[in-house]
Amino acid sequence: MTLFQLEVFLKVVETKSFTKAGEQIGLSQSAVSQAVAALESQLNIKLLNRHRNGVSLTKVGERITSLIRDLITIKTKIINEATGITELETGTIRIGSISGMSAKLLPGMISSFKKRFPGVEVVLYEGNYEEVKNWLKLSVVDVGVVTEEKSEFEFIPLLQDKMVVFVPENHPLRHQSYIEVKDIASEPFIMPKECSHIIRDIFKEQGFSPNTQFEVSDIATIMAMVQEGVGNTILPELAIPSTLSKVTASYLNPQVYQNLGIEVRSTEYTNPAINSFIHEAQEFTKNLSLRLFNSYHSVIFKKGK
Repeated sequence: MTLFQLEVFLKVVETKSFTKAGEQIGLSQSAVSQAVAALESQLNIKLLNRHRNGVSLTKVGERITSLIRDLITIKTKIINEATGITELETGTIRIGSISGMSAKLLPGMISSFKKRFPGVEVVLYEGNYEEVKNWLKLSVVDVGVVTEEKSEFEFIPLLQDKMVVFVPENHPLRHQSYIEVKDIASEPFIMPKECSHIIRDIFKEQGFSPNTQFEVSDIATIMAMVQEGVGNTILPELAIPSTLSKVTASYLNPQVYQNLGIEVRSTEYTNPAINSFIHEAQEFTKNLSLRLFNSYHSVIFKKGK
């Protein structure tokens, strides 16, 4: 078993194709296939399922892929130490982000990182939390920008995002800066899928259950439904659009937060590019927290209590 075989195998996993893997690393499809077959033979296990439309990992292949990623990361660390690298000039970082966080959080975060490290390539994958968690597990991504949940991964907090109640502009509570769960518990509710677990916990802690009429993933669709009076909703503060047409926003009373941050499989094995991205993300969100507070505070508190 060689590092070359492992790196070829990872490229096949990433591209889900022997041909595409070969094109990216400058090998023929036959050479890629032989390298993977030799690895499977030496380990005496089947790592990949071959299909007409590509390949997929076997169950044991999923477990071993994570270990191979760790090994390649260690190899990179050894090279960096041996060559005395002190400046981060090149590399690639693959980020998985839940869709609701991408619009307002990721662009500035990535821009801040690229200004300091223009030679590092950034690849972004968008999905729901389960997809991001699976990408981390299979090492498709290096870091996940997610909300905090119980997980086998390490979570590095970045900021706290207040949960906000959205009601139609003609709602009886539209002038209140704070709304209690009991005030909307019996009314039709539009449940955002991405943070449904948090919202259900909010209602449960207050002794209520949401009167869920719809479960929707897309935030724009949720807001449009609230505008049309279909129901109320609760969303993270980061989801507040720049203009609130036919919708009013109020904080929950008592206030509820969700923690946003970065997940990695293990900080013990992160490479220089990942470490630098984490640091830049922490610095960026320090300033972002203040800007968000000033912006949204003025939107919500222009109303009287």
